[in-house]
Amino acid sequence: MSTEASLDILKTHSPPRFLVIEGPIGVGKTSLVRRLAETFSSEMLLENPDDNPFLKTFYKDRRTTAFQTQLYFLFQRSRQLEGLR
Repeated sequence: MSTEASLDILKTHSPPRFLVIEGPIGVGKTSLVRRLAETFSSEMLLENPDDNPFLKTFYKDRRTTAFQTQLYFLFQRSRQLEGLR
């Protein structure tokens, strides 16, 4: 099925209340989220990488700081979701 056909199907149905995009750092998640938000006239809730104290070290040595970096983002997301309640 083409992307156009998929979007047409999605446009004929009510959009989901929440949509989560997960994936490794640098694969284009934010670009995809921006496009989906524009398509569905929705709000975005993005991670704030500037707050992550492990990210700078992660880019230097992914192997030793990957867990801490991802765990920080998980806790950050948890705090964001608590704010939505």
